[in-house]
Amino acid sequence: MNKSNKTPFRRTHFMKISFEILISTMFREDLSFLNAIFSLNAIDDFDIIIVNQTDEDKWLVSDRSNIKVINSLERGSPASRNLAIRHASKDVCLMGDDDIVYQPNLKQHIEAAYSAHPNVAMISFEAINEEGQLFTDYYPEGLHSKKSLKKIFTWVISFKRQVFKEHQIYFNHYFGVGSVFEGETEYAFLRSAYDKGLKMIHVSQTIVRHPNESSGGLMGSDNALFARSALAHRFYGNLSYLWLLKYVLFIYRHHYISFKEMPTKFQMGLNGIAKYKSLLKSGEIDKLYEG
Repeated sequence: MNKSNKTPFRRTHFMKISFEILISTMFREDLSFLNAIFSLNAIDDFDIIIVNQTDEDKWLVSDRSNIKVINSLERGSPASRNLAIRHASKDVCLMGDDDIVYQPNLKQHIEAAYSAHPNVAMISFEAINEEGQLFTDYYPEGLHSKKSLKKIFTWVISFKRQVFKEHQIYFNHYFGVGSVFEGETEYAFLRSAYDKGLKMIHVSQTIVRHPNESSGGLMGSDNALFARSALAHRFYGNLSYLWLLKYVLFIYRHHYISFKEMPTKFQMGLNGIAKYKSLLKSGEIDKLYEG
């Protein structure tokens, strides 16, 4: 599934929007890691917020007016994302990571998308891997559905800051790297917006390159079973047990796990559901981030 720029970039008149790139990272002591990220764009063209989760003796400082640094002693990707959103001030937020490379004409592509779709709350884009292939098999361009949102990773998400703020859409602190459920970060975030009726669309435009990952390995991992089963209970209630059975059969049939692993993987899913139910009972799971 090869992906190259579909057509040469054509300059036209775009609506001027202000947007910020929100980058999460850890233990940085200088800004040199940005060189690779913006190697195909001019870094001075962008307003950037960096959340650096670190220790007190590893502080990151910015000497550039367009780059704001927030050092945090917290841990976990949801906490990092939410802290960046809280400090954002522009019209649109574009989520980012520290191991990506933005593709040429990033600024123009963001402006073009919001010029063509001025009334949407969120726009997702596309990523390629290190071989230049699509990172995943994205759904066609257009309005998002519950299914299409499952294909969207953090670093292709952009959204109107004020709209998401008004609807209290933040990353759930329990889903993500360094959290109770190590995964499903983006889907929990975007599904919250979807369930509140926000208009979200997908645009078939590549904006970023991300390192390869094994989707099969991720699908069959203990973390995936634990987190996905918890999220299934969030949306399906007691039907999540049936969902879990079907999911374990699916990853077995597609050779992500072996036959003898099925019982332990099923149990891992049950553990995820049980943990989610305990948090739900305590009232903790749906507490929103308050900046």
